[in-house]
Amino acid sequence: MHRRLRLAAAVLAASLAASGPLTGTAAASPGARAPEAEPAAAPAPVGAPAAPPEGVVDVPVEFTIDNVNRTRGQCSADGREYTVRGHLTAPEEVLEADAPAVALLVHGTNTGEWIWRLDVPGRNYVHELAARGHASVTIDRLGYGSSDIPDGFASCSGAHADIAHQVVEQLRAGGYTVEEGDPVPFDTVVMGGHSSGALVAETAAVSFGGVDGLLLTGWAAVGITDDTNRRFLTAYQTCLEGGEEHGRPGDPRGYVHFDPTLEDFLDGGLGARADPAVVSAVEAHWGRNPCGVMVSEPMAILYDLGLVGEIDVPVHLVFGAHDVLRQGVEGYPGLFTSSPEVTETTLADAGHFVTVDAGSELLYDTAAAWMDRHAPTR
Repeated sequence: MHRRLRLAAAVLAASLAASGPLTGTAAASPGARAPEAEPAAAPAPVGAPAAPPEGVVDVPVEFTIDNVNRTRGQCSADGREYTVRGHLTAPEEVLEADAPAVALLVHGTNTGEWIWRLDVPGRNYVHELAARGHASVTIDRLGYGSSDIPDGFASCSGAHADIAHQVVEQLRAGGYTVEEGDPVPFDTVVMGGHSSGALVAETAAVSFGGVDGLLLTGWAAVGITDDTNRRFLTAYQTCLEGGEEHGRPGDPRGYVHFDPTLEDFLDGGLGARADPAVVSAVEAHWGRNPCGVMVSEPMAILYDLGLVGEIDVPVHLVFGAHDVLRQGVEGYPGLFTSSPEVTETTLADAGHFVTVDAGSELLYDTAAAWMDRHAPTR
């Protein structure tokens, strides 16, 4: 384990040197059953938020997955079977359509399903997209929130991409569990990712295909800042020592806060003009993250930089102009050289948490317009 962590730190240093600010303009080119898990080492589970818009279904869903890594990037996972939990949020007419479409939305390292479902009026991404006619599935990744919480070193970034691919397959086949009614098979599935959830989405698209487009927010595999480096190296050292102290007896080991303080969490996530109600709601979600996933990300980023040009589906990227974790990202869209369409939106007043920050209405509008083009329900 220690050897893998030291390698991750070395790779991060290399990636900082290799992925400095790029120049140019954006392109617009033609196992065994797991033991009972203790869900206390990660952010608190996200319950049902405020009532969805009229005519919108918002129900819990579950996916049975294997914690394996079959991606083209190397990292280890325990191979066990777990349950990943989340929600399906969709207009009723989408679920009743002949050929429905959905977006699977994957959160990043230091957040959770809540980043797409914040309980603040006007800042709930899935409600806003549903009001604009589109279905979403959000999940807590393995090791987070309401999903199973194994040992923090049991999985890795590549395995999370494999898990996301398994969820896509189950969405297409209707092979998941829904709390109310029968699961709907979706004809079109796009994958959205926030922060390193976008890294998961890119890795899944390169390794497996099977998605009809990528909607990537608060992410670039370039432009790593000193703030990012400070957070990672602090957390890395803690993981080298086995992770933080258990929150309570029986909690799994191997979990760490990416943001060492609540102030870091808020300053790293939100811009200066964030709604106070959003700041208050986000505060409750400062939580710990699985070490195995986090320390495998530097190598996953280098892998991603080498293969992102193979992604052959439409891509939309959303940046926050005041994102302290990523800067100098202007050239990143140009790396998607095989994509038939690459578009981007920058939120002028937002930080890293673009889905809930100031000006996120522009994200909702542009994401819905992108879904209209690339993931219409028929």
